[in-house]
Amino acid sequence: MAIHEGLMVLDLSWGISGPMTTMLLADQGADVTRIERPGGDPFGEPSGYRVWHRGKRSAVLDLTEPADHERFLALARRADVLVESFSPGTTERLGIDFDTLAALNPRLVYCSITGYGATGPDADRPGIGALVAARTGHQYEVRGTLGGTISRLSGREGMLPGVEQPDGVWVGPDRDGPLFSGTPWVDLGAFYVASIGITAALRARQVTGRGQRVDASLLDGVLLTSVGAWVQVDDPDVENFLTWIPDPRTPRGFFRGSDGRWLHNWVPLPEFVINADAADMQPLPSVPSPKKASYRVSPAPHDMVVLFHFHQQMVEAMGRHPVEDWVRVAAQVGTPLQPVRSPEEALLDPLLVEDGCVVDVPDPEHGAVRQVGRVIDLERHPQRAPTPAPARGQHTAEVRAEADRLLADGTPAPAVPAGRPLSAPLEGITVLDLGVAVAGPFGAQVLAQLGARVIKVNSLTEKFWYSNHIAQMCNRDKESIALDLKDPAGLAVLKRLVEQADVVQHNMRYAAAERLGIDYESLRAINPRLVYCHTIGHEQGPREQNPGNDQTGAALGGTSWLDGGLDDGGRPIWSNTSLGDTGNGLLSALGIMQALMDRERTGEGQFVRTSILYAHLLHTSTAWVTPDGAARGDRQRPDAEQYGWSALYRLYRTADDWICLAALDDASWPALCGALERPDLATDPRFATRAGRAADDAVLVELLEASFRTRTSAEWFAALDSAGVPCEVPDLHFADRLFSGEDPRGPELLSPAFPHRAVGHTRAAGLLFRLSDTPGVLRNGPVWPGEHSRLVLGSAGYGAEEIDKLIASGVVDDTALPEGAQ
Repeated sequence: MAIHEGLMVLDLSWGISGPMTTMLLADQGADVTRIERPGGDPFGEPSGYRVWHRGKRSAVLDLTEPADHERFLALARRADVLVESFSPGTTERLGIDFDTLAALNPRLVYCSITGYGATGPDADRPGIGALVAARTGHQYEVRGTLGGTISRLSGREGMLPGVEQPDGVWVGPDRDGPLFSGTPWVDLGAFYVASIGITAALRARQVTGRGQRVDASLLDGVLLTSVGAWVQVDDPDVENFLTWIPDPRTPRGFFRGSDGRWLHNWVPLPEFVINADAADMQPLPSVPSPKKASYRVSPAPHDMVVLFHFHQQMVEAMGRHPVEDWVRVAAQVGTPLQPVRSPEEALLDPLLVEDGCVVDVPDPEHGAVRQVGRVIDLERHPQRAPTPAPARGQHTAEVRAEADRLLADGTPAPAVPAGRPLSAPLEGITVLDLGVAVAGPFGAQVLAQLGARVIKVNSLTEKFWYSNHIAQMCNRDKESIALDLKDPAGLAVLKRLVEQADVVQHNMRYAAAERLGIDYESLRAINPRLVYCHTIGHEQGPREQNPGNDQTGAALGGTSWLDGGLDDGGRPIWSNTSLGDTGNGLLSALGIMQALMDRERTGEGQFVRTSILYAHLLHTSTAWVTPDGAARGDRQRPDAEQYGWSALYRLYRTADDWICLAALDDASWPALCGALERPDLATDPRFATRAGRAADDAVLVELLEASFRTRTSAEWFAALDSAGVPCEVPDLHFADRLFSGEDPRGPELLSPAFPHRAVGHTRAAGLLFRLSDTPGVLRNGPVWPGEHSRLVLGSAGYGAEEIDKLIASGVVDDTALPEGAQ
């Protein structure tokens, strides 16, 4: 049985975030009914709907008509979850707001997805992904800002001022200004926030008996995808803190093989590339993995110059051999490197089909369509085979009859069982975080902010890594103990912690966990109720043994293809706003909470697995293809210069800056022509319909480009906005105002300025998950390895003398300042 079997969900959402949220619920057994408006979906029927609406029912109800309104209320009385994406105030006008429905059904979990939240200075701005990305400066963070946003927010000049990159190195197209992402990162971020919020609320309901309101927004998606860049510290110039990774001058490891295909080698390893070329692509001892290289490129800013030095030599070496050979040799020696593939090529990969992360779904038009499959692997709850997305209104008669029966029977809402109060969804849960780098620790950080006690189990050699901003972004709100797990005494400490834990989460290679004796079977023997989550880089199968990271997952899954506009001949990009590592972590948090819900019902723990590649397949789920590759979805195909997806969803240069346009519905087209003072476009038969505008998109781009060049961004914004045309001016300095206090939302959206032993104080995104009754918690800033060792040992039952002996023996470290810190 699926994990959400029996859960009743009402889906009143559209676009990307809401439909993807309810897709995951349907995938895991929920009965999802999509309530559609009589006027149709404001976004039409995008390619992704064939994927995101699978497994659902579709009913058209007019909520302004009394009979349908009563039917909807009858359905809401017995629902478990409702997801809506109306603009603020609309649900109140319709009489379906949270307060109204919660009075009818106190067990209802009600998720509202908006642009900027229900209240606040931007609540009435258009809630469209690209426009929110423009208004918040997110479109600049896609490739990063010179010197790094962290330095700017911290009042410093930034790394390596005045250093210029070689030709062909600049991230993205060779132009200034913001980038329109090929992957809808902001919408995806909101999807994760909504999905985790709903799951956390359902888990809380098991304890309290009551539902609650969950708020998610595209602004939350901005904060989630810029979590590594939007950071403010007292002293960003402390040694080892800044890295070259978010700076657009740095080579990102994309190269073209002799066959013209792209690949991604991350982190770029000059010695591997140059020596493999010299060895004629044989895995000789001279061809190293990162661990065996004589010089491994570090993330320190000065190594940007090292990459500059080797860049052209690496380009030439890579260009002498086909990508297939590079992938083979990299796998043989253990270097992270994968081909850059389109989303469709990923879906046609038989290894992914065998894994189950890609599935064939029956389809009334094509027989079957191949699309993203299982992205959370629960040992006790295999995901059921999806059914095809319904036609609009396919189940209207069925749903109306169902609602009429409920009205006739007078069926009350389910009774609210007696529960106990809960301050946070995961209050009382203890998590052992054995993760490394980003993917594992980020998921555990999510659990910490939802109220779990998270103990970060560090090694004795991680202090260099924990000095930088990347490690710090995913290790907040935890306690840290530093242990030598290769020493029997250190392993004994861990096993005592396991006895008292609810969850173990890690992303080390599973073979390494088995060698240490911390695999699932070994730890389950100690604690049968344990939820054990292992996250991996790729799929389960032959590639599982290859080094995997966000970048290789993005290459294999298709996001680097989309972000780089490769359909139009562009260059691949690994975006700074990527959700590969962090998306894997978010999926792991979802899976862990689902397993905890199952344990609440059954008393049993289980094994949970997620993957970076699974996350990237979700991120490209606008794509689908028939198993023979003959037919495919009409997904977005961004241009090579990354201006946009189409003439009407795009960035345009103005006389002085930029404007972002999102004229996506039929009403926006005549309004746009009026604002542009181009009545000839409104009467042009080529552009009279949505299909016609799409067919002549390139022509329309040229016409609009010429118009937008004639006025300033402020002038165009005033004209378009007053005419009701959705638009925004890309704003690089949104984050500056947020962190400086000029924007009044700072205290709500950001964390306090927590003290940190290396950088003084640190401030970043605050709570991303907003639950009305059981809000999350912020405890502390990024941990330093071992700073809570004594506390953790004491809470595990060790006496003071035992603790002193463990520390004196070197099995446990109770921390020291990073080298160079004061």
